[in-house]
Amino acid sequence: MSKDRQPPKLAPKEELDALLQEFSNMNAYGDAIRQQLELASNIIGDMLLSKASLTEIKSRGGNGETLIHIGAGNYIKAQLKEVNSVIIGIGSGVSVEKSLDDAISNINSRIKQGQEQATALQNNYVQISARLGQLQSRIDQLYAQLEAAGQA
Repeated sequence: MSKDRQPPKLAPKEELDALLQEFSNMNAYGDAIRQQLELASNIIGDMLLSKASLTEIKSRGGNGETLIHIGAGNYIKAQLKEVNSVIIGIGSGVSVEKSLDDAISNINSRIKQGQEQATALQNNYVQISARLGQLQSRIDQLYAQLEAAGQA
């Protein structure tokens, strides 16, 4: 018969130190996930804007007026005439020319991937937050115990 072996019980001060280290690590990991989630949200926002722009261009038959961003919050007006294709980035600095329909389809796919990634990051962040709450509760208990014993 095998028994489940429990790790040796730590003294309250040693347990507190270990929990504080884990809390610090989990907090840093949570911050990193929060940053990744913010980046994913920004990318999704850019993709949604691109999709809306291409859909509007398509609805106008590839014609119409637009504003072109030239940097630092500056734009120029331009006339579109017979836009049938778009140059889109596909990653790693590589761009390809695609029809409007193919570009919209590609962007839809990338939006879906980004949303799936954001959902996974959000779920991971919720788990980390729950663990941080558990750690904080136990840290508070141990600190109160040590304080009552005059060891804090």
